[in-house]
Amino acid sequence: RRIRAAYRRVRTSSGVMNNQIQQALTSIGLIKSFTTEKATANTFENVNEQNRDNQLTATRLGATFSPITDFVNYLGTAIILGFGAFQVMHGQFTVGLIVAYTAYLGILQAPIRQVTGLIQQLQQATVSFERIETLQAAVPRVVSPPNAIKLARFHDRIQFDRVGFSYDPSVPVLKNIDFSLAKEQVIALVGSSGAGKTTITNLLDRFYDPTEGKITLDGVDLRQADLESLRQQIAIVSQDVILLDGTIKENLEYGTPNASEAAIWQAAEAANIATFIRELPDGLATQVGERGIRLSGGQKQRIAIARVFLKNAPIVILDEATAALDNESERFVQASFDRLMADRTSLVIAHRLSTVRHADNILVLEHGEIVESGTHDQLMSQNGRYKELYDLQFT
Repeated sequence: RRIRAAYRRVRTSSGVMNNQIQQALTSIGLIKSFTTEKATANTFENVNEQNRDNQLTATRLGATFSPITDFVNYLGTAIILGFGAFQVMHGQFTVGLIVAYTAYLGILQAPIRQVTGLIQQLQQATVSFERIETLQAAVPRVVSPPNAIKLARFHDRIQFDRVGFSYDPSVPVLKNIDFSLAKEQVIALVGSSGAGKTTITNLLDRFYDPTEGKITLDGVDLRQADLESLRQQIAIVSQDVILLDGTIKENLEYGTPNASEAAIWQAAEAANIATFIRELPDGLATQVGERGIRLSGGQKQRIAIARVFLKNAPIVILDEATAALDNESERFVQASFDRLMADRTSLVIAHRLSTVRHADNILVLEHGEIVESGTHDQLMSQNGRYKELYDLQFT
């Protein structure tokens, strides 16, 4: 029991240490820019020392366990020899009987020693299995229900019907969200940070389920829909672009593995990235590096847009997709967005209000509620929260 508890501590501290290594390596630019090399090294040294101490404790217990087992075995042999010699002296046993019995005892003790060695390995394996079992036992909260409805391609409208949501029951994030998004319509979500804009898109993609109300797609409650068929309808372009450590081609065809090269180039053209790719020595075979580190922000964003073109989903979510770009990159990306949204239903989150002026409807959120809605001109004439946000940016 003590060995198992010791190895449990080893596995925990080893996980903390590995996480610290991974975090430091992926944040190397941040560490250098803030000159926190020494602090980072000290943090790693502390967790490394803790892991070393736990390893030493476990090793010490293991090193104690085997000698104790051997001592018990040898003590048994000594007792048998002493008792047998006493019996031989009194004519009860023969010398041959004692020799044979000692030989049999040696044959028995060898596998016992092997078993004691296996016990230590078993304790390590048991602790590792416990951690794996805990991970495998995690049950996703959002799953397709039994007899789920397989959705056909989106053709009518999305309806948010008095939707409420909270991560913590005591702290509501969304309250009474009520709006509809018709086919090929563009709706923009604007408002202060933390108002609940991204949460609305997460509910649409069913990363979470509403705690109140319902969301329907072509009349089907998303909670009754097949999860795969729902997410095949939706493509997301976010501010934080995630690229795989592979080639441009592998990133473009992610999610559409059977796409032809002609389709890939067509998507690249639509996303204003084809010229850049052709100028690269390796073209589509160019390595992008971990999280696309070898590309600029605008290039990564346009690759993400091309990936969405290739997926050809009828519903597009744009979550602050131009917030981190310079003016030139934003111009290229915005042109790509215009093509992307032309024949698709779009839900756009934006802090740069200039990018949503032509939306069919703009929803202004504050503290999880829709406080205003309308076109750009209508909202500007109301002199409300939207105009206040607009004036803050452009006055």
